[in-house]
Amino acid sequence: MNEFDFLKIFRPIYARRLERADFSRMHFAYYTSATTGLNILRGRSLWMRSAACMNDYREIDYGIQLINTAVQGSARRQAQMKRIATALGWGENMIGSILADLNRNERKFTTHTYLACVSEHDFEADAKGRLSMWRAYGRKTGVAFILNPATVIASTKELALRIAPVEYLTGEQFTRGFDRMMNNVEDHIDDLKAGEPATMLEAFINMMLTSIFSIKNPGFVEEREWRFIYQDAMVDKLAYNLVSVDGIPQVIYKLPWRAVGEQGTGLPIGETLEQIIIGPSQYADVIEVAFTRCLRELGVKDAAERVVKSNIPLR
Repeated sequence: MNEFDFLKIFRPIYARRLERADFSRMHFAYYTSATTGLNILRGRSLWMRSAACMNDYREIDYGIQLINTAVQGSARRQAQMKRIATALGWGENMIGSILADLNRNERKFTTHTYLACVSEHDFEADAKGRLSMWRAYGRKTGVAFILNPATVIASTKELALRIAPVEYLTGEQFTRGFDRMMNNVEDHIDDLKAGEPATMLEAFINMMLTSIFSIKNPGFVEEREWRFIYQDAMVDKLAYNLVSVDGIPQVIYKLPWRAVGEQGTGLPIGETLEQIIIGPSQYADVIEVAFTRCLRELGVKDAAERVVKSNIPLR
């Protein structure tokens, strides 16, 4: 079984999104302040911060509660989980133990999971950025990095990083998706039994954790968010720094950029960073000059063409 086969079984919603995604039109937009944006380029890395530092850390609790409701509310579903766990050599109580561990150690999982968030971007519909995102993240001096998703996905595979679209689900919608996933596993049980039990269990656990960190209330659907997800307990593939943000000392992991012509792991800036949109600001011209010069320092020859200004009036 190849990687996409595993996705279709264990993460069917994500697999369907990948099949439907038109990456010739849809790109990723990373909205942030101009100061942070400059630090990202000059520091050659995109920061990933603990999920505990999210704007609303209760989003994680939302995902865990959806899983609890789906599993604990159905004897049929619990029996199915035991059948699957037994057939795959995990022991019939393994899945229940995983869920119990998630509930007992929610804060630990949240603290040791690191995220970077991007938004879907259409070059026509969102040509000058999205007003709601400028208001939420740009403030008076915001920028948006427009990224090529195909390059991002290809570049992050070697970094033990998971990329997932956020699903804006009600409890009922989540339960239907969970049933679809469990039925997929049962339908392909013979194929999965041919693999190592530990490998299959890891795929299942990754699915569970990814789901928890990529589910939001349907009220946020306008954000069209995707998340880069990294767990430091897995393996230290990314470098980290100890920093203080808003007076809070914390660990941040760094998703590296590669300047033009540089070898190694990370995002190749020439192929990945397609555009920088300078958000609505009275200092837009000054910021444009600074980012153009910074891109030139990184070897981007057409830097001036890649930096544009938004003309959205922001009050």
